[in-house]
Amino acid sequence: MLKKILFVVLSVLFFGFAIMQAKPIESELTKAFVKSDSDLVKLASLSSSYLNVILAADNQQELETLQELLPENAGFNVKAVTDVYRDYPENFLSENTRKLLVDKNYTELEKESLERVYSPLGIYIAPPDSDPYLLATDFVLKHKTGEELKSFGGKFFLLKRYKVNNNADIEKFLEMQNNVEAGKIYLSGPSIHSYVTSAKSAFEINVICVISTLALLFLCKYYFKSIKIVLPIGLSIVYGFLFGYSVSSVLFSRLHILTFVFSTSLIGISLDYSLHYFLTGKEAGFKKNLTASMLTTVFAFLTLILSNMEILKQIAIFTASGLLGVYLFVITLLPKDFNPAQGSFPKVSLAKLKPVFLIIVILVIAAGGFRLKFDDDVKNLYKPPKNLMKAEKLYNEVFKPKDTEFVLVKGNNIDEILEKEENLNIEDSVSLSNFVASKFRQEENQQLVKKLYAENLDKYGKFLGQENIEKIKNKELKVYDTEKFPLNSEFMLDKNTSYMMVNGHYENSISPAREMNKYMRDLRKECMLLAPVVYGVLLALLTLFFGLKNSLKIIVSPLLGVVFSIGLILLLGENINLFNILALFLITGFSLDYSIFRLNSSEKSKDAVFMSMLSTAFSFLMLSFTGFKLISTLGLTLFIGITVSYLLSVFIIKSRV
Repeated sequence: MLKKILFVVLSVLFFGFAIMQAKPIESELTKAFVKSDSDLVKLASLSSSYLNVILAADNQQELETLQELLPENAGFNVKAVTDVYRDYPENFLSENTRKLLVDKNYTELEKESLERVYSPLGIYIAPPDSDPYLLATDFVLKHKTGEELKSFGGKFFLLKRYKVNNNADIEKFLEMQNNVEAGKIYLSGPSIHSYVTSAKSAFEINVICVISTLALLFLCKYYFKSIKIVLPIGLSIVYGFLFGYSVSSVLFSRLHILTFVFSTSLIGISLDYSLHYFLTGKEAGFKKNLTASMLTTVFAFLTLILSNMEILKQIAIFTASGLLGVYLFVITLLPKDFNPAQGSFPKVSLAKLKPVFLIIVILVIAAGGFRLKFDDDVKNLYKPPKNLMKAEKLYNEVFKPKDTEFVLVKGNNIDEILEKEENLNIEDSVSLSNFVASKFRQEENQQLVKKLYAENLDKYGKFLGQENIEKIKNKELKVYDTEKFPLNSEFMLDKNTSYMMVNGHYENSISPAREMNKYMRDLRKECMLLAPVVYGVLLALLTLFFGLKNSLKIIVSPLLGVVFSIGLILLLGENINLFNILALFLITGFSLDYSIFRLNSSEKSKDAVFMSMLSTAFSFLMLSFTGFKLISTLGLTLFIGITVSYLLSVFIIKSRV
């Protein structure tokens, strides 16, 4: 009893310490594969933070009515920005105005300026008595705004881009979309896809958890004639997760959500350990089998630490420590005098099916090998819902966007960065230099405007009065401090790096999608190279416990099972991706338990293995029906591999008991 109390106290203290110092869970997919402080992660996060809002209407009036529903700005203080232009109108010139001033084409400039002054629908950023040519107004109207108006198929479409900071921002746009009376609002872009997919996946997984729990209750009720045994089984699962989470939280700065997804093997193995304890805990060799199963599986996962990818290291530590926690819980806390009523499963002879089954396994593996093809494109891990697919199709047909890439500009300060952006002079780009000029460019603009005032204002500005003309000519011009510009944070990845969004590919430009695909390919190859190492370590450990001959029998079922799952998925028309490969490590973890316990099994041990396999395979089968392909891929691969590995262990391994 003292040992149990000490175990519980130490566990509670450790869990409390880990939870108190743990940071929020990381959900950004890119950060699972790339260091969180890398430029690629920052760009990927940036790309996924924008929402395309498309207004569709039958006429201009309807379009204007729709536009009134939208926020006035894209998440920044518009007044603070326009105040800068109002106070420094001579410092900020559009490219068109700069060209006219350089060429001294004052006639054309006069024409354009007067059109702005006398336009009944015009706006003034700065009034004509301080900005007679409305240079600030021209700058605002002609710089990149992220807004496009198109006519297509007899309808009018307006595109506006908004930066969304959280789910609440997206939910506001969804509410607008549902409350439109005339016309339509379409939402596209990574942010809306991420929101919808996360919400749908969370709902689906919750439903699956409920169904799987009910299935486990039914199974326990059928076999043990009671559901009381579910409580200690559930406690072992919870303890394993807490132990794995606590160890991982101490060792890693932030855990990724995919770490939890791939550590679901704890559920099946926790169930396996508990069932074996209650059914065969008093049999000779039980502790040896349980220890061998734990050690081989733990070492199998720990080999993933050899990877350079943090997500694999997290999966390795979380799963290995979680399994150790389950093992300690089972042998320390589960009651030794608990003897639940035990039933039995109908005896079914599968001996006659053995040749047919083995032939099918070999044929599927061989046929799949001929069709072996890999798919490392992140986009193919996700199939959007019909409404979002329609919005993306409309966006591409109407606005014909080019692939957006990023050019990174580095400098010691904002002004140096702005000068570099201006010198790059990339057309069709959106950058900080579209909104604020460097100090050097501001001084150039001031000189051009002074010449304009000196040579043309007397003729052009008669409507101002001579006194006001002289005042404008003699105004002291100052350079605006670019470090204070309100939009700096919108374009700076860090204090020394800004980004330029460009349409198409330029020298040294970065495509987050292309780079992400490269990381996925590299990680897949790395996992494939680790697989032989894992099986080598497993064979060595199993040999220590059971000898070489029995170790080969134990390991052949998981090995054939994982290869079969890949072969069948290929024959179903799917290509192999990273998550298929990662699933193989989990299949191996499950299947080793089945083989080890069957090697020295009694009838009750066989029942425990069957119950564990049945509940685990059912859960992953349900997971394969989720809408998010990343999760469904994992679920289908695990279901196939676990089921086939179990059946192979039935046919290949004969009990020594």
